Amino acid sequence: MHFITERLFAHTDNEYRIFSEKIIPDTHYKMLGVRVPVIRKIVKEAVNTGEFISFLTENHVYYEEYFAHGLCLSAIKDETEFYKALNAFLPFIDNWAICDSVAASVKKQAKNRELLYKNVLTWLKSDKVYTVRFGIVCLMNYFIDDEYADEILKLITRIKTDEYYINMAIAWLLSVMLIKKYEKTLPLIESKTLAPFIHNKTIDKARDSFRIDEKTKIYLKSLKI
Repeated sequence: MHFITERLFAHTDNEYRIFSEKIIPDTHYKMLGVRVPVIRKIVKEAVNTGEFISFLTENHVYYEEYFAHGLCLSAIKDETEFYKALNAFLPFIDNWAICDSVAASVKKQAKNRELLYKNVLTWLKSDKVYTVRFGIVCLMNYFIDDEYADEILKLITRIKTDEYYINMAIAWLLSVMLIKKYEKTLPLIESKTLAPFIHNKTIDKARDSFRIDEKTKIYLKSLKI
């Protein structure tokens, strides 16, 4: 048994496993019930000792193993090797929690935005739900600025799907765009051309933000379908 897996087993928590199974219903992987901060600590230890490398070649069974695997990827220094390993891993993601956490962990690789963006464009065309969601979350985390905002709006409106976890990610991204790039994003909301679910979820999420004033929240609410 690999060092990382041994450490994960040593920190199992049955009550937390039951809680996790309720809030992450989309995974089919067995859960041990290890809290995320603990997983991050174990990964950090493995990265510091170099033991994470052998873990990436292991066959996994448990949700927490896949979670740790995804977090280990950001420690790969060579960009070519990183994207090779990441693209090999993405098809194994089957839930929102691992997807979003791994997407948030690649800050170092996101410094080369041109290369990351090139990969995002490929991910958005995938037939895998969580590969598409991964691309959307990366757009939200690393590309909402004057350089990419207009392009993001074009990309997002081209995605047509009934997949809940993709559409929720789109609404999440657009709500952040309403916060950060309101003038650019508002015309899309005013046009009411988005799917009703995405449209209304975008507004709901934006209205939950403390960074949007009450007057704007009232106006956004008036735009709901």
